[in-house]
Amino acid sequence: MCGISCCYKCKENTQINKRLLNRGPDHQSSTKLGEDVTLTAYVLHIQGNCKQPLSKNHKHLIYNGQLFHYPQVYKSDTEYIMGQVFQSGILSTARRTIGHGPLAVVIYDEEIDCLWFWRDYFGRRSLLICRQETGYLLSSVGDSCKEWIEVPACGVFCLKGQNLECYPFSGHEETCVKFGENLFDSTVISAETIQPPVLPLNTCTDTSEFLDWESTTSKFLELLSESVRVRDMCCKSPLSFTKDSLSDYSTRHCYCTSDDKCNVHEVTNWDVSNARVAVLFSGGIDCTVLALLLHRSVPEEEPIDLLNVSFGNYDSTPDRISAVASLEDLQKLAPNRIWNLIKVNVSVEELRCARERHITDLLYPHNTVLDDSIGCALWFAARGAGLCKDRPMISSARLLFSGIGADELLGGYSRHRGAWQNGGGLEGVLQQLQLDIGRISERNLGRDNRVIGDHMRDCVAPYLDESFVSFVNSLPIQYKVDFTLPRGQGEKVILRKVAQNLGLNSSSALPKKAIQFGSKIAKLEGRKEKGGDVCSRLSRKDQIT
Repeated sequence: MCGISCCYKCKENTQINKRLLNRGPDHQSSTKLGEDVTLTAYVLHIQGNCKQPLSKNHKHLIYNGQLFHYPQVYKSDTEYIMGQVFQSGILSTARRTIGHGPLAVVIYDEEIDCLWFWRDYFGRRSLLICRQETGYLLSSVGDSCKEWIEVPACGVFCLKGQNLECYPFSGHEETCVKFGENLFDSTVISAETIQPPVLPLNTCTDTSEFLDWESTTSKFLELLSESVRVRDMCCKSPLSFTKDSLSDYSTRHCYCTSDDKCNVHEVTNWDVSNARVAVLFSGGIDCTVLALLLHRSVPEEEPIDLLNVSFGNYDSTPDRISAVASLEDLQKLAPNRIWNLIKVNVSVEELRCARERHITDLLYPHNTVLDDSIGCALWFAARGAGLCKDRPMISSARLLFSGIGADELLGGYSRHRGAWQNGGGLEGVLQQLQLDIGRISERNLGRDNRVIGDHMRDCVAPYLDESFVSFVNSLPIQYKVDFTLPRGQGEKVILRKVAQNLGLNSSSALPKKAIQFGSKIAKLEGRKEKGGDVCSRLSRKDQIT
């Protein structure tokens, strides 16, 4: 995972680099090409020790992401991408990479003065763009002072001067047109489209079809297990914390006292978890299944961190209660594993401090009440600093696992049940599923990547593995939902059966509780707001602090 930026036909933006620094502690470098092109990368090593920007024969690459399947003759996925550029060309390289993991790629072809950029099909890595007087800025993160917009996960883009050519993903042509409006002098949509890397959604609603639960749940578990395994295998080492680095980490990540003044807590004597990997852990079914599958991949002598965030009445929030119950299941099934349940407790003073100093800029251009609640909760969870067995502990996990995608794929949201109840039937549910997975990049994943990456950690989403998504999309809707059953049973039916088969009795029957409600952040500041409203607390600022 990296923080990347490119200044194309404009001056370098040093303010943005302050934000990018938090994303890449292992290596930082810039390449300046002439007077008006600068590429910058701040690298967090996950798969290998490749430095960026990577330059070869007048082509220059910066890359934020992970590819999970590439020939091992390459030392890293970054070198693989550059190798493919010279073997097959930039557009062919883009076609090959959009379906093999989370990524955002920027390549500058110096010989013909063209800037290529794209995100993976689900948009799991952030990439923003901002028009300047003479050119453009691209960056993993922005700030709330400029008119940044997210580069949509809808195709591959080639920018020459202020003229854009787009090679759209099939079915995403209108999104490409909308992206080009008012941002570029001209936009050309190529007739040469790129096929999506996942199978389309099975829209059959024939309830007489025979359901082979045994073989289907077995294949479901096999593919999800492999998705977890390949992601775990990519992470070679934990973050290294010394007394000095702990103090520096706490200074940059806003530890506040109850008197509303930002001071550094005495963190140099905190325990360090010594874990390579962690799970963003609400105790719900999605993350608990991931935790158990991660146990099967991680060597038994290594700890696994479970990061649980709570606001206000910490131990009485729904997510804290479910996390403790699901931890008991995990301990029974894996008694020799060290499970570090790190309880991240956040006061209203610290929330306000972090929002002002960090989170507002990281969320931008997202600015709704829902973005605020989810973004703040994820920022604190990913910081990984809290109490473990009543001792202060900070997670050393370099790689976090998230359950994002399970609800979108398997009908886990209340709106899916609502679509069925309000007369839409299974056809209405399928339409809502199609809408949710189609907009996950613009609603969730870019925002989440900016927030989580601020803590020098990467985050992966095993439920969004392309092979797994294709399998789930191919299944009849009856494997996913049965809304004749009550909440906690009728959503994500196949996942609940898998959890029961694995012995996860507590989480398998829990109804969906969104993070803003399960962590109680939505109630902390006592406001009555709608999630889609513009959040007044995410006010625009004059500069990055």
